[in-house]
Amino acid sequence: MGRYLADRGFTVLGIRLPGHATMPADMRRVRWTDWLAAIEDGFSLLKGSNERIFIMGQSLGGVLTMTAAARYPFDGVIGISTPFGLLNGWQARLARPGLIKFISLFVKEIKKPPLSDNSDELDERAPGVDLDPYPRYVTRALAEVLELVKEMRDGLPNISAPVLFIQGRHDAVVEKNAMQLFSERITSTHIETLWLENTGHGVTLSEEREIAFQAIAEFIAKQVRL
Repeated sequence: MGRYLADRGFTVLGIRLPGHATMPADMRRVRWTDWLAAIEDGFSLLKGSNERIFIMGQSLGGVLTMTAAARYPFDGVIGISTPFGLLNGWQARLARPGLIKFISLFVKEIKKPPLSDNSDELDERAPGVDLDPYPRYVTRALAEVLELVKEMRDGLPNISAPVLFIQGRHDAVVEKNAMQLFSERITSTHIETLWLENTGHGVTLSEEREIAFQAIAEFIAKQVRL
């Protein structure tokens, strides 16, 4: 996605979140504030050399995107496969950060769920498919994600910049009505949504990814022209 946008003349900064792209054990030491600090550093880096700054992220990156957009004056916001509450029903009642932190003392990692309910889509977490470098969730990090989701939801009314939400119809992670829930709580007067009909959670790796990339490029260009 970054290369797609850069090829169209946009300045692109991809941020590697602390604990990511190294080894799973590193996730046990990071906190959600470390992830948000990385976003803040990126914003500060771009602010001095660019007239307009847009933020986008997928999954956890989408949660961070919405959290940062409530705090900083971005010119546009793109949330991709962004969960509103992460868990529902009895799982949500049990998934309290304090309890998860306690459990993490004994259970270091847990199995990741499927990303898609579309049997025709390649699942990067399926047996024999080696596309997920962290094949299991680090339990301690899951507690941080739950706390971050609460922080994100508390800040949603502060988001007034134009927003584009993108989600796959077959996303097995994000609530089916997540884009509606976000739209009801943010104060932006410009909200766009895009459904990808054959895609699960991993939009940027899906066969429909260029549909999403083009929509993002057009969304940014439109805001720049205003």
